[in-house]
Amino acid sequence: MTGPQLLITAIIVILVIAFTITVVLQNVTAKGIISSNSKLVENQNTLLEQNKMLTERLKESEEALEKAQQRGDAAPDEVMMLREQTRQHREHIRQTADMTDAELLAWIDQQMEETRLYTDSDLTLKTMSRALGLTQKRLGGLFKNHPKYSSLGDYINEKRVLEGCRLLREETNWTIEAVGAAAGFGGRRTFQTEVKRRLGITPLQYRQSALCASPSHRQG
Repeated sequence: MTGPQLLITAIIVILVIAFTITVVLQNVTAKGIISSNSKLVENQNTLLEQNKMLTERLKESEEALEKAQQRGDAAPDEVMMLREQTRQHREHIRQTADMTDAELLAWIDQQMEETRLYTDSDLTLKTMSRALGLTQKRLGGLFKNHPKYSSLGDYINEKRVLEGCRLLREETNWTIEAVGAAAGFGGRRTFQTEVKRRLGITPLQYRQSALCASPSHRQG
């Protein structure tokens, strides 16, 4: 093969390689766009589901309020309660409709602290989503790729451990079992396991160290 033929062959090979790389990059880019669009559509559908649920709850509250106002025997307290419920549903729709995941997580954290839902040992995704006015899909989805929590249950258990630690410090006459139950754990063993996993010590050891560190104990 002569020099010019080798040059032509090399150019053809280079062009084929360049074309192949271009096609591969285009395919990768297209797949990325399709994946992003799919996720966007999924998020929009989740928000629509949540909006629908909240709107239905608002409608139920408004209808109940209207019926109570129409009844001559409706107690003033009942009417006031339904008015407040309706107001809260309207406010809830306004607050959560356009929240990002980070904003919604912060809002959930605030609600959990105010209502202390985590102290209910029978708390489930269904009951929690109902209490917060969120769809199960959106609530559960917030913790799928969370950097700190492996699941919604992991988040709830951390709240319970923090509550349990507070009670261990403040309610020194309570048994470990009573503290665990008040914090939302179904049994003493679960409470002990979660505290040990997160703090590296047992509830009893935590209480003893907390008491030793307290000023009143040192003075005594």
